[in-house]
Amino acid sequence: MDKRLLKEDRQHGTPGFPVGYYQQRRTAQAGILDFHWHEEFEFLRVTEGRAVFQIGLAAYEVSAGEALFIPGGLLHGGYPLHGSDCAYEALVLDLGWLDGGAADNISARYLRPLQRGHAGIAAHWTPGTPWGEAAVSALAAIQRLELAPDPARELRVKAGLLALFADLIDAGQWQARSPTGEGENLAAEGLKQALSYMETNFARKLSLRELAGVAGMSEGHFSRMFKAYMRKTPIEYLNRYRIRYAAGRLASTDLTVSEAALEAGFDNFSYFIKLFRGVYGCTPKAYRKQAAAAALG
Repeated sequence: MDKRLLKEDRQHGTPGFPVGYYQQRRTAQAGILDFHWHEEFEFLRVTEGRAVFQIGLAAYEVSAGEALFIPGGLLHGGYPLHGSDCAYEALVLDLGWLDGGAADNISARYLRPLQRGHAGIAAHWTPGTPWGEAAVSALAAIQRLELAPDPARELRVKAGLLALFADLIDAGQWQARSPTGEGENLAAEGLKQALSYMETNFARKLSLRELAGVAGMSEGHFSRMFKAYMRKTPIEYLNRYRIRYAAGRLASTDLTVSEAALEAGFDNFSYFIKLFRGVYGCTPKAYRKQAAAAALG
């Protein structure tokens, strides 16, 4: 099961070099990128296919050769576009590491305002503009360093990121901005609370009223905000989470299909099979066989 769900608590990189590099190849049927958030900033570059990526309430159609900048703390995820599979590379980093706590003009004018949400840079980079083409190329070069046997790799990554920010500023893609409205912030934080609650309590029955209460919203407002952010109703999202949990258990344990279904919160076996087919395109038994074959190479 993909553990990159909801609030990420993983350590990206190491304490001395807090930069994580990840490669993903996802099918349209399995899903492109589960919704989650983390305090670190992220650069995501699509290398094959295309998909719709959502950052907060904004959605972007991103194709191979394009990239995204995702500020820390924002809910984000990806959806298939026209049935296309998608491969992408992500660079996740603690922005505070770039200035190392230095009290200089670079930190005061650029990095700290970016961290605090008082400044922003363009979210979607495409080769359709000179600055976009240069930014995507620079990001690809930085990501390649993650796999390079270079004794100065960490230094080159840090220098490359600072140069990338400088080029974006020079291209007019860095702008001061007003902090997100209080209402939107409260809604996003409420949704995060509800999502975490789902993750903890998915194995039992959860009502819309209970989830809305956790989010601090009325049922109607919660349903509208959830659909706006997640593109699914709360129950659709919850059931998909349960199905993915069950799939993970089938692939990693000897539980029977009915035991995995019950553990995931399903008491209607036929309904479980129907939903499982909808997510994975096969029965749970067939999925288990495929997972076993893949594990054997």
